[in-house]
Amino acid sequence: MIKSIEDFHLVNSFHLSYLRPLLKWRIMDVKSLMKESEIESHYHNFYRIIRLLESKKVLEGFRDPYSGKKYVYLSSRGESALSLKENPTSVSTNTLIHDLKVSEIGRMFLNNGWVNEVMLEHEINDKSIFLSAAKVNPDALFEGERKGKKFRIAFELELTRKSKQRIVQKALYYSESDYYDYILYMFSQKSLVDSYMEIIREKVGLEKMNKFMFFFNPFLTSDKCFDSDPSGYFKGNETSLSTIFATVQMGSK
Repeated sequence: MIKSIEDFHLVNSFHLSYLRPLLKWRIMDVKSLMKESEIESHYHNFYRIIRLLESKKVLEGFRDPYSGKKYVYLSSRGESALSLKENPTSVSTNTLIHDLKVSEIGRMFLNNGWVNEVMLEHEINDKSIFLSAAKVNPDALFEGERKGKKFRIAFELELTRKSKQRIVQKALYYSESDYYDYILYMFSQKSLVDSYMEIIREKVGLEKMNKFMFFFNPFLTSDKCFDSDPSGYFKGNETSLSTIFATVQMGSK
């Protein structure tokens, strides 16, 4: 157990302040972390500190083979150093791509002004309002406002097809929930859109399908992820993601 920041040789509280954005975003590329930390530094110097923190096992690193970007996330030692005791960010090596894409998409929604607040799963777990008998929590929660009306969106990133039972369990929970106004599914393949839409429509019915958005981006796991505008379906219409959030009144019903 780490007793204090001083347990790290050559690591000080200023260095650790670089990492505070990871408490929210879990896993970030180094350039985005530098920007979010709001610490004035040249990239070379910032990266040198990141490498130091990796060598001291405060951070774990991952290089995306598609984009070449270097991503980092807190190790258990790093979380202890930042006094993170409850609901740690808990990035798993088995879900790195999924977790970093959820984090990036969340920041994209914020940066585009589409939503006012994003909470990732580990933050959601801090709020008892989300706990239900079904124990269903989204990958992220988006909150925003349009024309004076607030809305909440449960976000689910599906890089692979889940079992039908799991798909149905979540969809039924969301369709009956008064807390979420909409549910946004994002896929990397058009075939997954068609499959999920068919399964969910059969179980929740046409009327409640209006709560669900289904979008896909064929470049989702590549370095071109944010170069295109995802297309999909909402309220029975084929549309684009930017069209929905730029022009549609998203407010609560």
